[in-house]
Amino acid sequence: MPITAGRPPVGSGVAAARVAFACASLLAGLALALFSVVPEARAVTLAETLADEVFVNEPGSTGRCTIYAATNMLRRAALLNGDQDWESITTSSIPSSRGLPFGFSVGTQGAAYAVEHGYVTGSTEEERSAELRALIDENPAGIVLYTSAGRPHAVTLLGYDEGTSSFTAHDSLTGATSSLDECVSVRVSNADAYWYVASPVSAPEPTSLRNATVTVGDAVYAGKAAVPQVEVALGGTPLVEGTDYAVSYVGNDAVGTALAVVVGMGDYSGAATSSFEVLDGAKALAGRCGPGVESSTPPGQRPAASRGPGAGALGLAA
Repeated sequence: MPITAGRPPVGSGVAAARVAFACASLLAGLALALFSVVPEARAVTLAETLADEVFVNEPGSTGRCTIYAATNMLRRAALLNGDQDWESITTSSIPSSRGLPFGFSVGTQGAAYAVEHGYVTGSTEEERSAELRALIDENPAGIVLYTSAGRPHAVTLLGYDEGTSSFTAHDSLTGATSSLDECVSVRVSNADAYWYVASPVSAPEPTSLRNATVTVGDAVYAGKAAVPQVEVALGGTPLVEGTDYAVSYVGNDAVGTALAVVVGMGDYSGAATSSFEVLDGAKALAGRCGPGVESSTPPGQRPAASRGPGAGALGLAA
């Protein structure tokens, strides 16, 4: 299929001024929008509260799983609030009399955290799942989820994974953060009680793309706006277009230098940019075969099929 020749290249000075003006306008608008919606920065992101060192684990089956689960929930709450004294919250901080009280409070040097109790009320697993998802949405630090059935146990319920349609939890007895179904005994179907942090806890702030690496390949103008291949990574982790970010372009409708603008979405915010070259379609097509490379097949004759071992015995159609 022939490639339509592109527009004649725009003069370098005009092209540079055009892209610079468009970029300045776009980035000014992005800056204004981000300034108006981004809340005050906190000490950590939600992902940082899932680090191994945040959680305290039982040295064996101590019968104090609710105490450990509550400690881990409160440490995450303190981190999300930017409380620099979060490590002072330990199992010794939790008031206990052979179990976790229905209501209590824990303090650090600069803050106090109140904890309250509730019951899972759904009659079907679907209702119970919806109830737990709502609780997680309202409680970014997670909740202590407890079952009294079979082998009584408690875990820190952390979130819900839309991709796998499963809850994520930390089990202090195994020391692992995993799917709830991989924990010792707590399940959506048998959970009957929970504890949550009633004091205000900051909602997780999206991670900024300010320091993201944006890699953009060259693109060819063939009569319509060129769309290059774009890859985005943050801290060495590849991000997914449509889930983590969206891409728009400036100056990609003409031959010359253009700009890719990556704007965060979902768990990411902010923007990052990268320039790329839009090549002339006709010139990009010419010269793909190097000079001096000629066909050895006479005009009008099809080249012979490539034959591997055994091809002669099978025969190849002309």
